[in-house]
Amino acid sequence: MRTIRKYDVPAIVEAVLEAGKRTGVRVHAQAVLSDHVHVLIAYLPTVTISSFVRHAKSESSRRVNVARKDAQRLQWSRGYYVGSLSRDHVGATRTYIARQSQRHPELVPV
Repeated sequence: MRTIRKYDVPAIVEAVLEAGKRTGVRVHAQAVLSDHVHVLIAYLPTVTISSFVRHAKSESSRRVNVARKDAQRLQWSRGYYVGSLSRDHVGATRTYIARQSQRHPELVPV
């Protein structure tokens, strides 16, 4: 379901950055589409990804839902996908994330 609108994007981006600061995660890149978000992060082994995701999801939905004037609420799905990559692939992954709107124009929030 496509529930993220273009005026929701700044709140989601800021909430993800804030979640990174709160949990010790460095956010390298992110792309917000109408039904999901891509985020490239780096973190120390002492940090749990679940804590970062929990903060990012809860704060972004809170901000979006406070700002929305209609009854449609942003509610994230329960799960998330995490993959790991080597430093050699960070540049390509950053480019991949930056090009999401070109790869999937039908998913650009409107």
